[in-house]
Amino acid sequence: MPTLQVHDQTLYYETYGPPKGAVVLLMHGWMQVGRDLLALADSLIGRGFRVVLPDLPGYGRSAPPPRRFPPDFYFRDAQYMGAFLKALQIEQAHVVGYSDGGEVALLMPILFPRLCRSVAAWAAIGAYDAAFVDYIQRQMPRLAPSPGQRARHPGQPVENWQGEWIGAVTSLVRSGGDLSLSRAGEIACPLLLMVGEHDPLNPVASARRFVEAVGAHATLKVFDGAGHEIHDQQPGRFVAALLEFLRGA
Repeated sequence: MPTLQVHDQTLYYETYGPPKGAVVLLMHGWMQVGRDLLALADSLIGRGFRVVLPDLPGYGRSAPPPRRFPPDFYFRDAQYMGAFLKALQIEQAHVVGYSDGGEVALLMPILFPRLCRSVAAWAAIGAYDAAFVDYIQRQMPRLAPSPGQRARHPGQPVENWQGEWIGAVTSLVRSGGDLSLSRAGEIACPLLLMVGEHDPLNPVASARRFVEAVGAHATLKVFDGAGHEIHDQQPGRFVAALLEFLRGA
């Protein structure tokens, strides 16, 4: 079990693919672990990329300490992931993330520009608004952690995570809702932002606003008919779009 101690956090990770391949840091979403993106990792490995799959701080086997959701948890996770790449002596990586991992990915070229060869994120938009909070406060409390989610995070109080996450995001929105949007213009590497046409958490208009704030080296890809989990709902189109971007970058 490969682990690293980064500051006060144990980080578990797995690495796949050729040792000399271009590195892809692939980050999972909320309540997941790295292995939840293993099918996508396999598609990248088959094209010669070296994929690093971490459990984000406090998730899965990246503990102790356990997962917590203070209002700055996206920024905190990005800081840990930058330190993680440095500890692995990775000079540059394609930074790729889904959902909460996507929000972390959008912060990394701002906080660690030299580490980021490119950034690709899906189901992430760089800012939340009041409508987002209204939606999650109505919908998420109905979704109890599944047995599979509990098994991914042994010994962790996963039943508390929904309330903590909603509280953190609500606090973020009350302070303006900005995650990375206000600093999007600092992103200098190629960026691909992908969003589903019917994603209730990440409106297309918000994704377009972020891409426009980055500039000409950013691209928006909208998946017609898709929702939040684009990689599961339209895997062929999703992998093709991601590979085209990574090869170009």
